[in-house]
Amino acid sequence: MDERFHDAYQQIWKRPGTDEVRVKMGRGSVFKRNLHGAIRDLGLERDYHRITNSGLFNKFADGLIEIAETHGTNLTEDEFNAHFQTKKEEIFSDWLGAPPATYTVVFPIMIRSKHFPDEVKLYESKAEQIDEARWEHYLTAAENDDDSDFGSFLDALPNDYSDHPLKRREWTFLMVEINARDQSYALRRVSELVETRFAEMNFFEELWTAGMPRPGNSTRPPYEKWTRHQEPPFYLIFQEGNFVSHRPMDFDYRRTVGRFHFNHTDNVDTISDIPTFDYDADKGTYEGYLISALLAYQDGITERSVRQSFFSFWRGIEILTNTSNYSNAGDFDKMVDRAEFALSYHHDGDDSLRPELKRAIDEIEEKRHELVHEGLKTEIHQGHRNGAKLLLDGLLLLYIDKFGQWDLEDMSSFLNYGVEYQEKVHFFTTLLKDLS
Repeated sequence: MDERFHDAYQQIWKRPGTDEVRVKMGRGSVFKRNLHGAIRDLGLERDYHRITNSGLFNKFADGLIEIAETHGTNLTEDEFNAHFQTKKEEIFSDWLGAPPATYTVVFPIMIRSKHFPDEVKLYESKAEQIDEARWEHYLTAAENDDDSDFGSFLDALPNDYSDHPLKRREWTFLMVEINARDQSYALRRVSELVETRFAEMNFFEELWTAGMPRPGNSTRPPYEKWTRHQEPPFYLIFQEGNFVSHRPMDFDYRRTVGRFHFNHTDNVDTISDIPTFDYDADKGTYEGYLISALLAYQDGITERSVRQSFFSFWRGIEILTNTSNYSNAGDFDKMVDRAEFALSYHHDGDDSLRPELKRAIDEIEEKRHELVHEGLKTEIHQGHRNGAKLLLDGLLLLYIDKFGQWDLEDMSSFLNYGVEYQEKVHFFTTLLKDLS
């Protein structure tokens, strides 16, 4: 038995003159540290059981309190272990042995409902549109819950999320049903699936765009983010119709967003045409690489800071080129060369690139050596970010095009061959120019 469970139990006492059993005042951090540490080392598969560490913590914390209430607060370690083993088996049998509960998660996204499908696939679940009346019912229940601070959080947000007839047209209200054994898992799971779906949609909408869109007045600066298609500001979770909790995401102002435009791909005309990938794929597999790179792409496409946006795109490039060793310039060049080949593969060589695409790639060519020698302290500006985004565009599209046909070894061989081929073409082209 992990002794940290007993160490946590030792932080519990019975308040003198009462029947109240609780964690000792001033010992809460010790109690949490021991219990969290022991729970992390239980070795349970969180996604398989659809639980979180916080859900397990609550179950085991209640279990330790019950042991103290029933058997006292002064058990020796051997005495405690006998009672704890029984309590542990009870938790596993009653909680993990029963089917997971169904939670309902609702949230708003800043897209006009007429431009969004009635239903969107979210891996093992789906997001369905709900009407304004149902949304107002959920929103009011959360606002009026006496045990929640959601009302004050909602008041602090810069947008109005009510069903006011002059404002509701700006929103799409969505509902997802998800199976989980604790509310934290349900909230986290839906949030991750929604973010991944937005990453897939944003990739196909922003494919081959070389800079942030500008407002109609060209004298104004570009938008602060590449896209406003992003996660909602909050999620509300319900079980059997009762409000359980909320998950705040940020306090950002959300601008109205219209329809998605998929102008640079032949196979995607609507959101329903966009492929989905296995979110639970092992990170070391082809599909796992894809998911990780898409999430890095989403971070880059929704990040205000040029620098942070660049390094999010850069992280995606590292993943898909399977190169993250900056110990020498050769390794770094290999990463950029592979990404440039993937880009040129889709554009029949550099000669077909639009001028703004060429400029963005040239910026990366200049920056690569500074990154090797100066590291992450080097100056980053919009051209570098744009170039990194385009390189990730090319890699992601190549991975998606070859999904189901190639494995990681095939992709690695193709990228290496492509770089070698380009180097030979460049060598002979330069040689012919020198001889002419």
